[in-house]
Amino acid sequence: MARIIDSEPPVEKRAVCHAGCGKTVAYVPNDVKRYDGTDIGGGPDGCEWVDCPGCGKRIVIRSW
Repeated sequence: MARIIDSEPPVEKRAVCHAGCGKTVAYVPNDVKRYDGTDIGGGPDGCEWVDCPGCGKRIVIRSW
């Protein structure tokens, strides 16, 4: 029989939309979008974000 294991970390994460409406948004890894590129000097440039369902703006999770 299948059972729920409570000791695993939660998959759902939360972020606040600082660029627009200020709402707290819950997201899962499949919601995260990613951009990889290079900066003007040839180094790595990119970010990971989710789109805010309230205002449609990007909530940047991580940038490099």
